[in-house]
Amino acid sequence: MEPKLYSDLTTENAYSTESDLQAALTGTYASLGPYPGDAYLYYAGYLVMITDYATDMGFSTAAGNPTQLSNFTYDENNRYFKSNWQNMYQVIANANELIENTGAVDGMAEENKNLVLGQAHFLRALAYHDLTDGWGPVPLVTTVGNPAESYNVPLSAVEQVDSLIHEDCLFAASVLPETWSSELGLARATKGAALTLLGKNYMRAHKYEQAKIYIDQVLALRDKGVYKLNPDFKNEWSESNKMDKGMIFGILHESSLNGGEIANHFGPTDHPEVTDRWQYYGVSLQFWRKFDERDPRKKFFYYNYEGKAARDASTKHGFYYMVPEPGQTKAPNDTTKFLQNIATKKYSYEMINASYLDGRTIQVFRIADVILCKAEIENALVGPAAGLPYINEIRERAGAPLLGSGADFPAPATQEEFIDALVDERGFELVFEYKRKADLVRLGRYEAICNAYLKARGLTPKVTEKLQYFPYPLDEANLHQEMAAANAQRLP
Repeated sequence: MEPKLYSDLTTENAYSTESDLQAALTGTYASLGPYPGDAYLYYAGYLVMITDYATDMGFSTAAGNPTQLSNFTYDENNRYFKSNWQNMYQVIANANELIENTGAVDGMAEENKNLVLGQAHFLRALAYHDLTDGWGPVPLVTTVGNPAESYNVPLSAVEQVDSLIHEDCLFAASVLPETWSSELGLARATKGAALTLLGKNYMRAHKYEQAKIYIDQVLALRDKGVYKLNPDFKNEWSESNKMDKGMIFGILHESSLNGGEIANHFGPTDHPEVTDRWQYYGVSLQFWRKFDERDPRKKFFYYNYEGKAARDASTKHGFYYMVPEPGQTKAPNDTTKFLQNIATKKYSYEMINASYLDGRTIQVFRIADVILCKAEIENALVGPAAGLPYINEIRERAGAPLLGSGADFPAPATQEEFIDALVDERGFELVFEYKRKADLVRLGRYEAICNAYLKARGLTPKVTEKLQYFPYPLDEANLHQEMAAANAQRLP
């Protein structure tokens, strides 16, 4: 029998039609959360280990690589370095393919080509921003090449990578729409997403005058009605509210189509309402205790509850899981267990589908973050009084006491005091949204806060400036002399 050949895709003809490009673009978006249908890598979960762990925020009870990051005892063989590095470069490789091949497709309107190119440039810029947050200088790859010939590519300085990010974002902002119609897809990159990334990239370099230009444009889109701060912070995370008006860019999941595991990893262990989760990623007790009792966001975690599973065959009651008081080492009775960390409700709040693979939205950029960016910019350029209204806008929405409202909540009097308040506020608002390490480094508080955290846990403070960047993955360093040389200075 002769098989009937329906298609024969090769490297020569894979990008020949508009539908080819759209399929490749969909694949590039999917590489932000690899393995759709069982996603758990990069933005689907793994990214938290190099953004919120190795700070005061994340604490894992899982042995091995997670604990090493919690304790600052990691080395270059940590799987979270290797995995995130590979996933980021996969996004870049896919985007480079689109950028290189889109122009040659015949019969496709220039406007449609630009829409594809704008999204590809944004996704490449996002991956490079994440790479340089984690590792600083990285190989800068902007063309399609033979992987077998691409090893030992020289490291490019962060400033050089930033120049590409700026070019990519400016192009994306110039061609992408403010919103997409529903038939074209809801979770696509937009003008606002490109402007947000551009503003945040300038902030990272402390170029606040340039950052202000683009962050103000995002806030102008809010004034126009494109974005809106949800009056109830909890509703931003409800599974029934998949496209909150405060979301600037995110990843949508449907449990029956392209579900993820994020509710499993971030959900509570042995909980009566959110069942069968394992709290692989938990917030440290030291960080959670920083919340004021009058801040409703402190309650947006799972803690002090009776478990679903019966303690033994003689009862239907479960163990009571509670947060110990600082210094408390002995549980009050044998039916109580102390929590070592606590789970956030962000990725399991008001679950509609309790299946193993969830339909949670993962928010990459949202307007609350941008408002706090504005606070940082105004403090840097003008002073604390100019930034205060923006911090208080976020606190007021959360129901927390405003800074300057009383003796317990004084208004910051200096720029340095404002930075301290902002570090706390960004942590409270953006907990486990892949922001903590970059925030601490950018705002100059990484060493002090992480060492205080280690000391509070009875561990030796060991964080120095050299740990602001992670070691390059071992597999890469073995093939790259510059990486191998740099790693000697990047290990705890």
